[in-house]
Amino acid sequence: MKPVFFLALSLCFLAGCGNSGVIDFTDGKFEFLAVDESPVEAARTRLSLVDYQGGKAVKADISGIGAPFIVIDASSLLGKRVSELRTMEITLGLEREDDEFFAVSGEIRAYSGQNRAESTHSWSVYLPEKNPNTARAVLKEGGYFVPNAYNFFVLTRKVDNALEAGKDPSAFVISRIRFLDSRGREIRANSRAAFRPPPGFGERDTSNLLPFGEELAIEKASGASRGGWGQAVALDTVKNGGGLDPAVFGENTVVMVYYRSDSPPELILQSWSGGSGWAKVAPAAFNNSVSCAQFHYADMIAAFGSPDFTACLDKFYVGDTGKELKVYAVTVAQIK
Repeated sequence: MKPVFFLALSLCFLAGCGNSGVIDFTDGKFEFLAVDESPVEAARTRLSLVDYQGGKAVKADISGIGAPFIVIDASSLLGKRVSELRTMEITLGLEREDDEFFAVSGEIRAYSGQNRAESTHSWSVYLPEKNPNTARAVLKEGGYFVPNAYNFFVLTRKVDNALEAGKDPSAFVISRIRFLDSRGREIRANSRAAFRPPPGFGERDTSNLLPFGEELAIEKASGASRGGWGQAVALDTVKNGGGLDPAVFGENTVVMVYYRSDSPPELILQSWSGGSGWAKVAPAAFNNSVSCAQFHYADMIAAFGSPDFTACLDKFYVGDTGKELKVYAVTVAQIK
């Protein structure tokens, strides 16, 4: 039996058996990856296993103008050997349904040590002939990973030229991940490991906000303004051929605006069919990180001059109050 045992062990080593120096997703496992949608600028991101260039890969489909935050749990993958880690390499490609190419750039953020200190490492896929490209995060002295400290990497995007062109964002395709020590040698990783989240992972900042329940997202409610009391979001209501149904605004609800700006946004309710012509609504509350503002239904009625939004509301805006504004999402939630 001994030769058979050693033959099986050798074959397992060659095939990887979920514990190899290179992760190429041939075993179909990617539970060590996770998506963090708690940052206000986070996009809705869906991970799936796909066929890619003759092999397997994980595709990240991204929605809206927000950025994906894809966690790569090096601590769970490498175990105690995570302390030997110096470089992570990712083979990263871009895909689009329209088959166009737009340059994309971003960061790999490393969270190192017991205090999970952040460092950033730039990457880009800037030419079609260099798609996919290799993204690298190189840890420096004082920023090495330590075991059992929830140390991991986060792959995120800074610029997608598709968004600048008014198109949908490009999807990410991760086809290969390597972990290297100080001599450039591969460190064996257990691809069957599962993401181990640190305490509080994925929790949103709800400080100061009115307690609310499940949220209903308003479609296409994202955008940016350059300041000067401009509008980042402008939506026609259904009676004017748009997609916004004012029936979503109801008794005991709040409109939630997720944004980045040095000044809180305002709602603008426009009517040319019976309501106040140009009604501005100030936030009822916003959180400590100044990333979410709530607008109370009662305040909307008071500003608009009528509760009949279905008949009288013609256009809905999220506007800035003098400073540049980026709106990532708008939802409607019931107050608890």
